[in-house]
Amino acid sequence: MQRYFVKNSDCTAAGVRIAGNDLHHIKNVMRMKPGARVHVVDEDGRARQAVLSGYLGDAVLFDFVGDLESAADLGSVAIAQALIKKDKFELMLEKATELGAAAIIPTAFSRSVVKIDPADAPRKLERFKAIVKEAAEQSHRTTLPAIHPVTELADLPFADYDRVFVCYEAATPADQLAMVVRPEDLEKRLLFIIGPEGGIAPAELAELTGRGAVVCGLGSRILRSETASMYLLSAIDAIKAGRP
Repeated sequence: MQRYFVKNSDCTAAGVRIAGNDLHHIKNVMRMKPGARVHVVDEDGRARQAVLSGYLGDAVLFDFVGDLESAADLGSVAIAQALIKKDKFELMLEKATELGAAAIIPTAFSRSVVKIDPADAPRKLERFKAIVKEAAEQSHRTTLPAIHPVTELADLPFADYDRVFVCYEAATPADQLAMVVRPEDLEKRLLFIIGPEGGIAPAELAELTGRGAVVCGLGSRILRSETASMYLLSAIDAIKAGRP
């Protein structure tokens, strides 16, 4: 069933008014008629089933018919993802959202091939937000991941997290994910830093560990940058699911 994220200001006790791009999707793509049912999620994460009652000018109106139970998102796991080629970065945004990331920080590394023109950054950010919104709706999330503006490595907000990890291809067996993420960490605010295809430069690794980041390995194989995010989030989810 289709799911739409809505603003609290568009909701009443009885229903919701949906306009803009979602109206276009409902009316012209899905061609919904009165009586059609959808799921809507407000800004507080409350998910409800709603029935289309009618179209009114530049909006469509739905009546709420009941609350929904929804699977919890992954929690406070954020990804500082290196800038990589457009199609790969957008794939990462989609899959990280589906896998439950709480936040994604596009991050500039010295070896990042992709550079974003500051003048183009606002348009890129809106594009990123649109991708994660669609992915969150498809995967029936109850929250949207926060998408940060492009951030320099030195400006990553370490203070916002309880523990910070830097995923590194040359990590030792003692530094593997299952060894460095403690059971008690799973309830904390975690940030994982993932470098570009060219790897993290030694000076950058020294800078990050000097700020307190813990080196973290993601298995025995060298992963593409976008694959590393997917692997990481899947592994954290599996660790949580297997915890007593």
